[in-house]
Amino acid sequence: MNRYIALVMGEAAGVGPELILKALDCPQRVNFGSVVVVGDRAMFSRLSRDIRVPLPFTSIVSTDEGLVQAMRDGEKTILYDLDCLDMDSFSYGRPSADTGRACRLATEKAVWLIQNSYASALVTVPLDERSLAMAGFSTVRYETMISELASCQRGLTMLDVSGVKIFSHTHHMRLRDALDLVTFEKILDTIIKVDSLTQDRDIFDLDKPLAIASVNPHHADSLTWGPEEETAIIPAVEKANGIGINIVGPVGADHLMHRAAKGRYRAVIALFHDQAHIAAMSMDYEHTVTVNWGWPFLAVRVDRGARLEKAGRGEMIPVSLVQALTVAREYIVKGVES
Repeated sequence: MNRYIALVMGEAAGVGPELILKALDCPQRVNFGSVVVVGDRAMFSRLSRDIRVPLPFTSIVSTDEGLVQAMRDGEKTILYDLDCLDMDSFSYGRPSADTGRACRLATEKAVWLIQNSYASALVTVPLDERSLAMAGFSTVRYETMISELASCQRGLTMLDVSGVKIFSHTHHMRLRDALDLVTFEKILDTIIKVDSLTQDRDIFDLDKPLAIASVNPHHADSLTWGPEEETAIIPAVEKANGIGINIVGPVGADHLMHRAAKGRYRAVIALFHDQAHIAAMSMDYEHTVTVNWGWPFLAVRVDRGARLEKAGRGEMIPVSLVQALTVAREYIVKGVES
């Protein structure tokens, strides 16, 4: 039986469903093999008509038994219909409690499919935090939602941008709060985790070191900006070196990513959200995808907003989703689980 990627529809009122239709209908789809989309048939049918993109599904099922049969028949593009949206109240660009519940249900089912060996990896398109909040959910991001569904701790987030691997020490939070997490103990913990997660030679170049960014500018020739390098990052790097981890730094964040793009590092560790994302999006916006490591299964995300103003207009280009599906398939072929 083929190894399937579970693809979640995300925020139905956003551009995710359009990206799915177009990605599964493009010539590059041969690069990502078999896919089972989890979502709502009526919504995809309406969107297909409205933007004049054909439905790409070779089979549509609504039960686990139907899914098993479609997989045994070798269907490459399956829609698992949850019938989870009220189409009488649905409107493009308008997230609601109904679309929030549908997003949550689709994510739950996709995780269940992986946990029960129907699929090998998860790929997601953008959600909208407001609709999930309107539906009464306290977890409104994929990171927390999937950690909850998979009963595991939150893993490490990595940006994969044209071969450059960028891990984040902190996640979505205020910069003022993120600075409080730049301590010797927490930096060392992140270094050890990243080193452990980057031992697959098929994915990472083990002959090259890790590198970690600095907090303050010109840290090498000035101690007037702040104490973080001297009290946290440098001691953590030295300790990591002492236990056999090949890591350099802190490297000034203004040129760390340039060096990474030149292939000098196995992977790099950014300290804050924007250190990672601004650099990655500037390198190659369309081909930047997010990989979550440390979960029981591989998860690759199109880490963008739901672009509500573009929904239902047929204007989106699916390059980012094609890249996410391609990266997921490459990792599956290489045996990566998480």
